[in-house]
Amino acid sequence: MTETPMDGTPPRNDPDARDWFAPPAEQPPDFTDITYSGPVPPPMPTAPPSVPIPGTLAPPRDLRVWPPLEPEEQDRSTQPFPALRTNRQPPPAAPALPSLPREAAPEPPADVPAAPTRRTGLLVGGAVLSVVLAVGAPTLFGYQAFRYGRPDYTVHIVPRGQAGVWQHVSWRVTVEKTEDPSGKPERSDRQWLKVVATRTALDAEGAMRHGQPAEVKFTDRDGRTWQVERVSDETPPDAKDNKIGTPYRIEMMGVVPPPVADEVEVTLRPSGYRDVPDQSAEDFMKDVFTSTEKDDHVLRFRR
Repeated sequence: MTETPMDGTPPRNDPDARDWFAPPAEQPPDFTDITYSGPVPPPMPTAPPSVPIPGTLAPPRDLRVWPPLEPEEQDRSTQPFPALRTNRQPPPAAPALPSLPREAAPEPPADVPAAPTRRTGLLVGGAVLSVVLAVGAPTLFGYQAFRYGRPDYTVHIVPRGQAGVWQHVSWRVTVEKTEDPSGKPERSDRQWLKVVATRTALDAEGAMRHGQPAEVKFTDRDGRTWQVERVSDETPPDAKDNKIGTPYRIEMMGVVPPPVADEVEVTLRPSGYRDVPDQSAEDFMKDVFTSTEKDDHVLRFRR
């Protein structure tokens, strides 16, 4: 049964007759349309495989710049050369010179031991001398340095209450107990002592020797010492102001253990300094380097 179009016109049966929704014959069919029922065309031919390029490509490689390449024909083998057999003989040795006849040394008796050779004696003597020098030289040098830095003092004992005289200067010393100058509470393990040293020039030479004492200490009967510090000094700094026969006070203080506070003695070592009035600096330096006087005399004041 054939359906009649909506306008009532019957369908045609000629070659140009087609369905209402069918596309024209010249239009290519749409193969994606699910309503297509016509013949399916053959598949499209694929492209032929690529033709390989004749030849072989060399793989890339690095080019060495330094050190330069050696020629290919040069052999760089490190194998040792094989030993070669030979019939060569070593050259003949030179003929020995005829030795002069000499007398044989007499052999020592069997009961007398052989004396050491001179070389052995020199070696032993050199070794002993080296040891003596290595040990004795530093000791001798150290002893000389000790003697130079601390010479043997000449001690002058001054009786109690009297004056000691050295290098045209008279010295008197008094010792008395005192309190702590800082005002701190007293301690049972220390005792403060006040020392007053009076210096008096006996003549013009003594007036020029107005330098401060080189050293002042407390010394007990066992040889122990305690330092004494200077507090004040009335001595004029100029030799022209030092008057002959005028005493100048030097006050000092120190601390000692209480058991020896009543027995310690004062040891005073005067200075060898000389202040010559109107002396030039050149003459002063000359006296300093040419003087043989040493500060090695000590005044020890008994109590």
